[in-house]
Amino acid sequence: MKIFRITSALLFVLFFQAGLFSMTGEEALAKFRGRMAGVDKISGIITWTADSGMSYTGAFKYLAPGNIYVKFSNPRGKILVSNGKKLWIYDPGSNICGIQDLTGNGSGGIYSLVNGYNAIVSEGSENHIIKLRNSDRHYSEITLKVDSTFFLNKAVFRTKDGKGITFSISNVDMSPNFVKSIFDFSVPSNAQSIKNPLNIR
Repeated sequence: MKIFRITSALLFVLFFQAGLFSMTGEEALAKFRGRMAGVDKISGIITWTADSGMSYTGAFKYLAPGNIYVKFSNPRGKILVSNGKKLWIYDPGSNICGIQDLTGNGSGGIYSLVNGYNAIVSEGSENHIIKLRNSDRHYSEITLKVDSTFFLNKAVFRTKDGKGITFSISNVDMSPNFVKSIFDFSVPSNAQSIKNPLNIR
């Protein structure tokens, strides 16, 4: 009986301490937001895949706030560039460049996409899983896989009907060497430009 009491007491202490030190979903989400908002300059490989099987992979460079440059290896050769005010999507194969005017200050990104959700977190030694749910949003469920510093490794977005898209980031360099001018894309003089293609109905 004495051994049972000691064992029970130890288990109680372990569970109580675990409760003290575990994070809530909101705390984990706040750490994630703070970590991503603190990124000034980064490069790496980004891949996104839809449930339909369509996938894209490219080497990216990012400079806060809102500057992005992606050169795709799949589909090969395509380039996506934004300086926060304009978005260029250039396809050297067809020699067509779409130029989209952007609204806002260009500082949204993944940070703004996770606003307005209820969060729960599963903690691990090397990474954490943050699940976000809001049935009123287009993506009713978002799953974030983050490392021990709360930097994003993978994000899965799902609609109410279960359709989804997955983003992953790899080969990350937090101190890359590039110049800001790469985010002001120069359209080749012989390319056909299409202004604001996303506005066409």
